[in-house]
Amino acid sequence: MNLHLFLELAVLAATVAMAVQAVRTEGRVGAARFGALLGLGFVRENAVALRDLLYGFAPLHWMAGRAPLIAAIIWAFSLSAALDFARATHRERETRERLTARDLFGIALFLIALVGFYEPLLAKVGMARWQAGTRMTLGVPWIALVGYPSLGVPFFLLWNRALDVRRRLGLRALEMAVAIPLLALGHAFGLQALKSWLGW
Repeated sequence: MNLHLFLELAVLAATVAMAVQAVRTEGRVGAARFGALLGLGFVRENAVALRDLLYGFAPLHWMAGRAPLIAAIIWAFSLSAALDFARATHRERETRERLTARDLFGIALFLIALVGFYEPLLAKVGMARWQAGTRMTLGVPWIALVGYPSLGVPFFLLWNRALDVRRRLGLRALEMAVAIPLLALGHAFGLQALKSWLGW
């Protein structure tokens, strides 16, 4: 088994385990959040692949549209892990409660730290290749330090709206169905524009 296939299988297994945990602990709310995250990753990474934004992918075994499956699902895993990290300091809190500013700050910090793990690893194994001229320090693209939290925090702000039980469930579901693809596309194209403008 080659290294790429091993990593694809490992990420798939970890993502399935994270999804099962979300459903087991939060029921329909956890399933809905995880599904929304999978949709976010699928749309974003396909936009990156179709429009040659930010980075390219090595040929991998499993695809989700035009993007590698691993790229599409890693966002659901990573943002769920960031949420768990933010909640770790107050386990007694109800998981259906809306996230606070402190939670969002913890999510952003976790995702910035994750850049320092993911990006050098992906470069080392040749799974993702950033555009030529991308500014980096120790294998970490500068734009990724902005990119990870700027996807995660807006998603969880949207999720806060979805948790507002004072509003009708159908309206909240419709809003998420519209907002998730818009966030995914806006993030992919917006981050490319910011990268070009900053010269990163």
